[in-house]
Amino acid sequence: MPEENALKLNRAARDVIAERQRQVSGEGYSLYRDDGYIKGEMADAAAAYATCAGQHKSQTTLWPRGTGTFKPSDDRRRDLVKAAALLLAEIERVDRLPLIKHWPVRRDENGFFQHPDLPDFDEGDGERCKAWIAEHGLQVKMVSLEYHSDEAISERYFEAGDPDCSYWEPDRPDGDDWFCLAIHDTDDGPVCWWARRVVTP
Repeated sequence: MPEENALKLNRAARDVIAERQRQVSGEGYSLYRDDGYIKGEMADAAAAYATCAGQHKSQTTLWPRGTGTFKPSDDRRRDLVKAAALLLAEIERVDRLPLIKHWPVRRDENGFFQHPDLPDFDEGDGERCKAWIAEHGLQVKMVSLEYHSDEAISERYFEAGDPDCSYWEPDRPDGDDWFCLAIHDTDDGPVCWWARRVVTP
């Protein structure tokens, strides 16, 4: 029983996690956006809120963004929760450093591409591929040239009878932060694999 109780989050931990979720869903601080703060900005922001907690008119040089965006309140606990949530975001960012990220898409002469950090998966590697996707906290979607939104593009490819698909710009899935993992050929024509981070592993 003591071990079970130890696993339960207390009020402070729950509030920090809820604030972190609010920052993501309410203020648009996506994982992709957080990954761009490579100079410790989120840790600095956390320090600013912790230093000025409960002093709503305070300002500090620790704040890494515009002064109008720094909003300490009279509620010291609330500001400390914000600080802890920002620090949690920075820890999560550090944990994601070894994970696959956006990479400039440079296609070859036939229009194909593979992200340099993407392993070479062979036919029959389905379970290995699923495990890799889960390990990197990704959502993955495939789009096919055959069913491109502009029917003329797919007709051009299949009528030409050659492997060049460099003119094809794959449809991007709905939503934000998608990046290209690969554009490669299959028995049914070229496909593009899109990915985005949805969880921190």
